[in-house]
Amino acid sequence: MLSPREVFEQAGYWVADRLFSQLQVDRIAEHFDAVLRGEYDTGRVPHAVDRFGDALIKVSNAWAADSVLRSVVMDPRIARIAADLLGADELYLWADSLYWKAPLRPTEQGIVGWHQDKMYWAPSSTDAMITACVNLYRADALSGGMRFAEGSNRWGLIFGPDALSGADNAGEHGRPAIPNGERWREVCPTLEPGQVTFHHCFTFHGSGPNFSAEPRRSITIHMVSGDGRCRRPFDDASLASVQIGDPFRPPLFPRLYPPERIS
Repeated sequence: MLSPREVFEQAGYWVADRLFSQLQVDRIAEHFDAVLRGEYDTGRVPHAVDRFGDALIKVSNAWAADSVLRSVVMDPRIARIAADLLGADELYLWADSLYWKAPLRPTEQGIVGWHQDKMYWAPSSTDAMITACVNLYRADALSGGMRFAEGSNRWGLIFGPDALSGADNAGEHGRPAIPNGERWREVCPTLEPGQVTFHHCFTFHGSGPNFSAEPRRSITIHMVSGDGRCRRPFDDASLASVQIGDPFRPPLFPRLYPPERIS
């Protein structure tokens, strides 16, 4: 039997067992919705809130705005699994995102097109980057759950259209160029609330619209290995202080693994 790391390296993603109980999921969802309403229990605002019609909302770096969401993003179990899958000695938070998809919205605006996370992370010198997705709903094709192109982590970086442009990822025209000798193998895992998936920064992934009667809520946690360095300036003004050659370190990039010791 293959180890989790071997599966991850072969397929480009890994599905973990349930890490959060339904009671915990319900509490996280309450705070998730509070942030969407503009209620921030830390007194700090998230980095950005993007709305795509009435079908999709994306909130960036909510860890700074809500204490419960911060505990999820900083959960040492998630970081430990991610470090094991990458074979990394250290992991730091690159960013987090909340994704909310409205129920019964079979529209283009509810689609996240096929993309690789690394295409958005050009300032990082390392490819040892990984994303965890905490599902707060039953994820499947009906509810617009995340899809993975199995084995695409081995294709290298392939540039494509903007993931949030509404490009249809369900048909041939929405897929990226595939290297010679490779084939497209699409997987949409069925997940229970509280389960967490992990995928490499080169793994193509996307999601369709939410046809179910319940909102889709998920938290993505993007992580970078400790050997990463800044290789080009950030476009984001809030990260302008990060200089070329700098490692990604607190306070802008909190350490996730090994967890900080409390003195």
